Amino acid sequence: MSRLLLAATLAGALGVGCAAQMPPLATSADAQRANVELTSLQEGRTLLLRKCGGCHRPPLPSEHPAAAWPGKLEEMAERSHLDLSQRSAIEKYLVVMADAPPPAPANAARSAAK
Repeated sequence: MSRLLLAATLAGALGVGCAAQMPPLATSADAQRANVELTSLQEGRTLLLRKCGGCHRPPLPSEHPAAAWPGKLEEMAERSHLDLSQRSAIEKYLVVMADAPPPAPANAARSAAK
């Protein structure tokens, strides 16, 4: 019984850790800040998850400066069989979101709402 409980606890902890590592959703504020369509950013994220996540953990935009993403993507584009439009969408998402302001801490959002 204790092994089952330990396994369930570890599985839950790993699941939470993985969920925290997902690339962020693009918002209308991100699209407006970058003067791009929100659907374009959403498509880039979807492709990132599908094409990159098939072999490894999808990268987070914050892992590299915006200017570094085109080169990083060049390294992987051929291996992941990206066509030009897919590569462009993923690059746009990574570059725009790399420059996104960090999310406000949860307690700061609650304080502002009061």
